[in-house]
Amino acid sequence: MARLRVRVELSRGGAGVPLHKLASVVEEARKFLLMLGDDVKVDASKGEWLGFDFDHEALNFTAEFVGPVTAEQVASFYAAFDGTTPLRRATIAQFARITDAIDEDELIGFGLFGAGSAAAEPEEWRCLSRRDALRIAEEMQLLIGAAEQEGGSHLPAVTDSGSRLFRRAGRESEGDLAERLARVESKVDQHSAMIGDLRSQSAMTEQSFRNLLGAVENFCDQAAHQIERASPVVLAAAPVAKKRAPRWALAAIAGALGVAAIFASWRLWPARPAEAVIAKSPVPSAPIAPAAPVAAAPAETPRPAPMRIEIEASEPAWISVTDPDGDRLAVGVIEPGKPRTLDVDGPVMLRTGNAGGLLVKLNGKPLGAIGPRGKVRQIAFKDGKFTISSLE
Repeated sequence: MARLRVRVELSRGGAGVPLHKLASVVEEARKFLLMLGDDVKVDASKGEWLGFDFDHEALNFTAEFVGPVTAEQVASFYAAFDGTTPLRRATIAQFARITDAIDEDELIGFGLFGAGSAAAEPEEWRCLSRRDALRIAEEMQLLIGAAEQEGGSHLPAVTDSGSRLFRRAGRESEGDLAERLARVESKVDQHSAMIGDLRSQSAMTEQSFRNLLGAVENFCDQAAHQIERASPVVLAAAPVAKKRAPRWALAAIAGALGVAAIFASWRLWPARPAEAVIAKSPVPSAPIAPAAPVAAAPAETPRPAPMRIEIEASEPAWISVTDPDGDRLAVGVIEPGKPRTLDVDGPVMLRTGNAGGLLVKLNGKPLGAIGPRGKVRQIAFKDGKFTISSLE
């Protein structure tokens, strides 16, 4: 007997689902299944959609229509997910509304069992994200004002042979997001390298300026000695007119001081304030009191050592990596054969919904078993060390 079943998954392997997401996704998905059934001529009055095979701590279940259906109706129902079955615009719009309650980095998976299949697991998967829903809504706008064919309508993405209504995907469903995160991480690395180069160049420029000031001071000292040697001795008995210092020496000193002043103003203003000049005071008659001891400057806090975290899955497992501020560094489902590597400079928290399906390494060393299969665990990484704890 033909069976009409669809597997719906959200936050696979996660630790719970907010109630507003659960209620919204289930209700909007229910409406879509009913409308899609009407499009393929399934008589909803002779049956009912029921939920089976609920997963623990996640919104994952199988929706099955308990009622009479033909093999042709089942095939046409599943063909809608490839965009080959004509659908009403209202049905397509309802499908886009399923994503109203989910976040940007979340996806809803639809598992297709196939016509007449009695398998326990779906044969194919499709996914839906907020991004897909926006694309569908934009393509719906293109249909406004166009003549609708009798019996249903197709989206332009289907008729131009470029893509399908529902994007095909595996259960990890994070390809586009992973690519975007990789591009962002690459940009951050490039900017960090540029900042490092700027700091190095700034230090070199400051050292060159110090060397120039030293050279100018030596030149001034040597010029002063030359002037003293060139000055004639004045005799008391026969007064002689005084000779002026050579003009070339005065011009050289003035030029050197001008260059030094221009370079110093360009280099130091407004990056650092000018040093205060302390005027010398005459020596007092009374003895000077000893100066108070100066407190030593506090030692600079050492920077935390960088850590490399390698995550590899032996079976699908949901993970989430966050920093102390709650910002997500990585989130999604990791599949076997697709390891993830994170280089961090500070403490982070790794949470997984399938502890037995992960192999985690810290700086190249495996952490060992972190928990049983299907259990939720979290690992705190800090200063090259780790702590495993349970949330159950």
